[in-house]
Amino acid sequence: MDYHEMLSHLQYEDVIEKAIQRKRKKDYPVIKRIAEKAYWGADFHFPLCNHQPLTRLTVLTHLLSQKYTEYKRLGISDDIIFETFRDVSLRAAFFYRKTGKVGLSKDDVIWFRHIMNVNLFKIGVLQFQPFQMIYLDKETIGEDYMQFSKTVKEELPSGVPVINCHIQRNSDICPDLVEEAFEKAKQFFAEHFPTVNYQAFLCYSWLLYPPMIEKLPEYSKIRKFAERFEIIGQCSDSEQAMENLFENRKAKISKSTFLQRIALEDKENLGFGCGIIRI
Repeated sequence: MDYHEMLSHLQYEDVIEKAIQRKRKKDYPVIKRIAEKAYWGADFHFPLCNHQPLTRLTVLTHLLSQKYTEYKRLGISDDIIFETFRDVSLRAAFFYRKTGKVGLSKDDVIWFRHIMNVNLFKIGVLQFQPFQMIYLDKETIGEDYMQFSKTVKEELPSGVPVINCHIQRNSDICPDLVEEAFEKAKQFFAEHFPTVNYQAFLCYSWLLYPPMIEKLPEYSKIRKFAERFEIIGQCSDSEQAMENLFENRKAKISKSTFLQRIALEDKENLGFGCGIIRI
């Protein structure tokens, strides 16, 4: 797909789009050269991480024009492709609000390896990823980050095919939209990956931490989302929760939301959970 057409589909905020266009026009040979080796290497030490934020974003935008063709080869519809790619626009907007600069963080670059591997699909309000079951415990990662029952690990062994689901920041996870996303995802993976027998949806997220869920009212969207899952593991790591609840930690913290009040009352109310929905 033509670069300028892709730029239009990404729907960047005006100030961000103009900065990308200026950077590309000024340094196109450099951008093209960086893009050729942007995701070389292993262990997340990608060369693109070593560049400035605006260069990272301009290169990512350049690469999406190429990745469009690879997604189309899988028979993926334009709607899903562009919804998937707009995660770049979303993260660029968050980065701009947080730093006042146009670009992407190193963590953003690492996350977008999934798109570079044609391994992420935005379906409805959720992102889905073909995956293999993994348990973040001593047996797998060498430390007791979480503990899982023997029964669960026997019923859903490490390495079996699962569909990993991710929740973008500020996604509307109302029950009807979430239900629609899961149903469409089942159809999508059956159509595009017919030879793979997926065993479950998998989700590692701060939204699935039971002590926090218990404090939420019955009508809470987060609570209703979490209740879809069989929670099979949890830990008190609150880093992801704090990053999402307090986007700019240098700013004055305001008790403006129920979840922020929960966090400020006691940080131990926050944590990280692992849930599955068996297919």
